Amino acid sequence: MKILFTGSSFTIGGELENPEEERFSRLVCNKLGAEEINVSRSGMSNDLILHNFLKFSTTCGKPDVAVIQWNHICIWQMWDDSINDWATLNIKNKCQLKLNAARYFRNVYTDQHGIENYWKNVYLTERYCKDNDIKLIMMNVKYEKPVVDYVSPYQSLCETGEIPFIKGGMLPYSNKMKPDELKEYWMEKLHPNIKGHQLIADHLIKLL
Repeated sequence: MKILFTGSSFTIGGELENPEEERFSRLVCNKLGAEEINVSRSGMSNDLILHNFLKFSTTCGKPDVAVIQWNHICIWQMWDDSINDWATLNIKNKCQLKLNAARYFRNVYTDQHGIENYWKNVYLTERYCKDNDIKLIMMNVKYEKPVVDYVSPYQSLCETGEIPFIKGGMLPYSNKMKPDELKEYWMEKLHPNIKGHQLIADHLIKLL
């Protein structure tokens, strides 16, 4: 069995001392005796998460299972000729907001745009996996309260109901948790620690 994982720093194993051995994708594949393919990248937008999944699946062979970790809707991308690749734009990144990203978020991006694009990616992922007989498991970084009163028509086309989230879902998390409580599952920059990755792996193994 071949399992393809794609997402952001949560899935690549951000902050772990030995991510290739300690992240949940490796733990899942070790338990199931499966081949691990992890094409995640830190800070990826949802468009790039889907892009990487499709790029691998169509050029290197379809996986049996796809585990997709979606990111925040406000993370976006632009083509960068200097690197001949997609570059990430993040409205929460103050350094980027001083550069050309500020113009994008000021003049182009809206939260309606982000919500529409999120559900479009979910729908396209569902259709591709269904058409190619790939088992699909999806999850989010954390629950985000809708920032605007907008419902995407793509959402009504999706077969998936509520997509589980990592922060506050699979792993305990709240703004009220004390530092000592956070340390049980989280690293300094709020990526899952080894124990956190094991809990995520346990959740995925049950689904598989």
